[in-house]
Amino acid sequence: MKIQRAELLGIAGVPDLSLDLTSSSTGEPHARVVVTGPAGSGKTRLLEALIAAKEAIRPYGPLATGAPWIRAGQAAKIRLTFWLDDDERDFAAAASNSVSAEVIFQPNRIEAESDDGLRSVLGRYTHQAAHGKVDYVPAERRIPTFPPFAGLGTGEQRLARLAKDARKYGFIVPFLQSLAHDVARRQRFEAALAALSPTCRYAPDLSEQVIPKCFSSRGGQPVTVGQLSHGEADAVIFAATAAAIGLDHSLVFVDRPDLHTDEPETLLDALGALGTDNQLWLACSPRTAASARGAHVVTLKR
Repeated sequence: MKIQRAELLGIAGVPDLSLDLTSSSTGEPHARVVVTGPAGSGKTRLLEALIAAKEAIRPYGPLATGAPWIRAGQAAKIRLTFWLDDDERDFAAAASNSVSAEVIFQPNRIEAESDDGLRSVLGRYTHQAAHGKVDYVPAERRIPTFPPFAGLGTGEQRLARLAKDARKYGFIVPFLQSLAHDVARRQRFEAALAALSPTCRYAPDLSEQVIPKCFSSRGGQPVTVGQLSHGEADAVIFAATAAAIGLDHSLVFVDRPDLHTDEPETLLDALGALGTDNQLWLACSPRTAASARGAHVVTLKR
C-alpha cells in the first residue's frame, strides 16, 4: 500500500498541506517521499499525523483523543487517498486501486469515514511478506540488551509497530537468537545489514548465549549488539525489523534516518531496498534530502 494524496487541514504543528504524490511517469505514487525543512518546521509531526489518521481508520493499538492534533478551533482534518496493489485491491473488493478516506479530529473523539475494504487492508497484520503493513521508526531508537525482551509474535509486534517507545526494539535480541534456526530470515537480515552498514557484518553464534556475539565490526572479533557503534546499531534495527515482520508492500515512516551516518545517499538507497514495493516516508535534514534520488520532496517552512 502507498499514500497517493494527502490533505491536512488545521493539524497542530503542521502547515495546511495538499500533497499529490503521483508520479507523472508511472501514474502510481512515488516509492520514496522525503519531508524536509529546518528544525521545528513540523517534519516529525507530519509523519505522526499521517500515522494517527491511519490508526483512526483501523488501528493497530489503542486510540487517543483528537485534542492533541487540533491547531485551533474545534476540529482538524486529514484526507488520504491510498493506492492499493492488485492483491490488496482484491482483498478490499475495491473498484479501483485508489481508495480515499477522511479523518476528523475533535477534542474528545476521532471520526473516520472510509470504505470497509480499506479498513480491512489497513487493519490486517501478519508477518507474511505478501501482506502490507505500516511501520514507524522514531528518532529515539535503541536496542535494549537487558531482559525482559519483547516477543516476536504478531500480537505483540502489532502493538509495537507504530509506538514511539524506545523499547519497541526489545525484540531484536530474541530475533538474533532465532536466526540459527531460520535460514530465509537470516539471509534477508544479512543482506540488508551489509547494504545498510559498510562496517558491520552478521557472524553466526552457535553458543546459545542469551546475548549472542554475532557481529563483526570492521573485521574484528565477534561482539554483541550492545558493543556496536550507534550507526551499526541503527543498521541492525532497520535490517532486523524488515526481516522479522516481512516488511514488503508496506508504508514505512522513518524519522531522522540520517541520525548516525555520514553517507546519506547510500543509506537512503539501502532503506529503499529493505523490502519489495514499499513506500518510504523519511523526515530528514535538507542535506540528506538533497541526496534522495528520485524522491518526491516535501519542504516545510518554520
